[in-house]
Amino acid sequence: MVSQAIKGADQPRAQWYWKSNSDPWSTNGNEEWTKYSDIESAIIEEVFNQKNKTKLVELDNYSINLNDSIQISKSDPNKQRQIKRVLTSRNESQVKRHPAPWNIYEADEQFPDWHSSLGASSLSQRLARPASSDVHCCDESETSSVAMKHLADRCTA
Repeated sequence: MVSQAIKGADQPRAQWYWKSNSDPWSTNGNEEWTKYSDIESAIIEEVFNQKNKTKLVELDNYSINLNDSIQISKSDPNKQRQIKRVLTSRNESQVKRHPAPWNIYEADEQFPDWHSSLGASSLSQRLARPASSDVHCCDESETSSVAMKHLADRCTA
């Protein structure tokens, strides 16, 4: 079971892009590509993997012709852009999608009431300490109520 999970994590993931240059058919200059959303990319990939000869995808504002690798505007069929499929490793895409859930250095912006006579830097030092019976436990006079909630699990009775 674990080996299946590891194999699944190693399998490549398809990401679809549309050519976003101001002139999408120009061969001069740098190419600019924009990702489809994860949901749109999954819809396109599902049709791509089907056995049908005609591979058409209907999105909100566009039709995608996978046989010709083009995106066609529903409001103006003359507006067409190239599309492409890129395979990436699942691990690589997940690292980019899931940054650290909380950053102590952003505490000033997220929790402005953390500031007390100790300050946020002292709080981060207290959070980094291992909980043990000889660790000093703050009381409410030393720090804010929000900080106390975060320190509660570190303090002993």
